[in-house]
Amino acid sequence: MLIATHAMHATLPFPFLPAQWTQVTTSTFGTTNVNAVTSNGDGQFIAVGSAGKVASSNDGINWTARDSQFEGSNIYAVAYGDGIYVIGGSSGKMAVSSNGVNWTLVPSSFGASTILAITYSPSASLWVAAGGSGKLATSIDGLSWTQRTSSFGTTFINALHSTSSLIVAVGYDGKLATSVNGTTWTQRSSSFVTGTIFGVSSTPNGNRFVAVGDSGKIAYSTNGTSWTQAFPATSFGASSVRAVDATQDVFIAAGATGKLGTSYDGNNWSQRNSSFGIDNINGIWTGSTFSLAVGNNGKIAYSF
Repeated sequence: MLIATHAMHATLPFPFLPAQWTQVTTSTFGTTNVNAVTSNGDGQFIAVGSAGKVASSNDGINWTARDSQFEGSNIYAVAYGDGIYVIGGSSGKMAVSSNGVNWTLVPSSFGASTILAITYSPSASLWVAAGGSGKLATSIDGLSWTQRTSSFGTTFINALHSTSSLIVAVGYDGKLATSVNGTTWTQRSSSFVTGTIFGVSSTPNGNRFVAVGDSGKIAYSTNGTSWTQAFPATSFGASSVRAVDATQDVFIAAGATGKLGTSYDGNNWSQRNSSFGIDNINGIWTGSTFSLAVGNNGKIAYSF
């Protein structure tokens, strides 16, 4: 007996799984470390790294070096929001760009403290930057910044992430804090104890969060405030996990010695061939059909 298959069911797409990775032929970073990467969500990508290097791409594969105005200072963070890019790094340096090509330095209020993380909160209509010595600042336009009390004391803040209703900050000593407005912060129990947390992200609708850190530790949460360690262990072994991003269907995490893993739930992880060899992966960006990973020795890889 022949059983017909409805066309709708026959054409349902499988969720994008970034399992195969290819190195770009030239990243413009040479052997300089690439520390972070982001996108405006409309086909443009920006990568930043050590020695003040920044590059832009319209496809994630072909890259063009740009003048960051950092004059050799390391750049550790990049974010896009409200129509502009913001980058930050060593000695409190910060720059903005409306097109990812031309960059202008702005005063950050961080003094000599390093900026390690930047995010834009659409719900609060606010930029947030954080970094060394627990410093955290906010801005309504990315140009003028005001220091806030972060609840981290002098503990370094390594990463920031925003959803439609929550901002999460993570750092050393297992510290994790949340805020709904970017100015008032509450420390949460992260389940990392005193282990360093390097990265945090969530699904676009904010119904699942993942935080990553030292010794292969990964934690997940359904609300960003209550956290559970992945059990019994992740696929990263004892390697540090330094970056994480997500689509609505899958999480991607990566870190030391080129390790990269994917997970559908934040708890169960599978290792993938990242094409980084033993070079550390420092940053991840993913969309629904395309992903980028950046790391040491100028490496950038893509998956689609």
